[in-house]
Amino acid sequence: MTVTGTGVRLTSYEDCRDGYRSMGLRQALYDDGATLMSDVIVNLHGDAHRARRRLENRLFRRDVFVRWEREVVPAAIRDALRPFVAAGRADLVPLSRRAMMTIAAAIAGVDRPEGTDEEFDALYEVMTRLSRASIVIHATGDKQAIKSDGLAALAQFDERFFTPSLERRQKLLADEGVDLLARCPDVLATLLLNQDRLDLPRDTVLREVAYFPWVGSHSTSNALAHTMEHIFAWLDQHPEDRSALESDPELVQRFSHESLRLHPPSPEALRHSLADVTLGSGRIIPAGTPVTIDVVAANRDPEVFGSTADDFDPHRDLPEGVSPWGLAFGSGFHACLGQELASGLAGEAGRADGAVLRGSIATMASVLLEHGARLDPNDPPALDVQTVRKHYGRFPVLLSPLAG
Repeated sequence: MTVTGTGVRLTSYEDCRDGYRSMGLRQALYDDGATLMSDVIVNLHGDAHRARRRLENRLFRRDVFVRWEREVVPAAIRDALRPFVAAGRADLVPLSRRAMMTIAAAIAGVDRPEGTDEEFDALYEVMTRLSRASIVIHATGDKQAIKSDGLAALAQFDERFFTPSLERRQKLLADEGVDLLARCPDVLATLLLNQDRLDLPRDTVLREVAYFPWVGSHSTSNALAHTMEHIFAWLDQHPEDRSALESDPELVQRFSHESLRLHPPSPEALRHSLADVTLGSGRIIPAGTPVTIDVVAANRDPEVFGSTADDFDPHRDLPEGVSPWGLAFGSGFHACLGQELASGLAGEAGRADGAVLRGSIATMASVLLEHGARLDPNDPPALDVQTVRKHYGRFPVLLSPLAG
């Protein structure tokens, strides 16, 4: 742990894990984007967070994830790939965002009654703007302009997508013979059914529903790009492993987990101490202190991941109790709700009750390998210059026209 000015930066795996789990530290990553993130589940704390999470956890069940991974994710990525296979090339960033947005929008309760490309393009466009505005703290450029554009995008989302989705569920709810969750197993229906206990303003429900499509699609697309980056680099050094990667989903999952460790969706988490906090290491964080949880440093802590912690090694041995992705999904009560959908279950846990779960990242990577995906030597990937996060703005790949 280091003290920087009036703030504290946690860098060791142990301190960062304890920081995530401490009830004395409140979420602060989205404070700059509060107009879009106020009262959204990821930004709640204490009893309010516990109540909301208890409700929404019902939607994030393992059996649901297994069905999505077996049926929905492969179909979504293959549908997204189909127009590009004949052309022999695609950009993984919009490709994977589109595939995952289909799933994330369904989880949120965002209806797409037209089912047209234009309708989906409109949803994709507003979600891209909302993503940038919500994590404006890491954006480059005019931050006030980015936040203003985010509010405009939210208004457009409200008019075209949220209001019709809300009205449809309200009509179903008014029919006493309808099981709303059976018809609409999503976040929006869940919040409506529990409105007598939650008493959420309409604007809060709007922001909550808008949150899931952008976070689910954008974080996963970046993770897929990094996974493929490491797969391609590995195959340059170990070309004999291509057939193994093409035929072994568990091996691909190990690649995705190690990539997540090195490239967590958010490089840092921000907190604010509500009271004096004592970490397991004995370090004390005074009340009122801004706290940065350095996830990148924690996930490369040599005390946990060994002397090669900075290296990519899908065959890395890990200490007991340490996830192969480190703290990429947080820890404790604020751990990512969609963690198992994105990363699956590691090792033997992935075989519990017959529920083999490899994760959407590894599933999409496997489909890409089936289609002969490889880097374009004449068009290399490029980082997104609109954020200080190491996110790819574009990641072109070549595909095999005869595959699939």
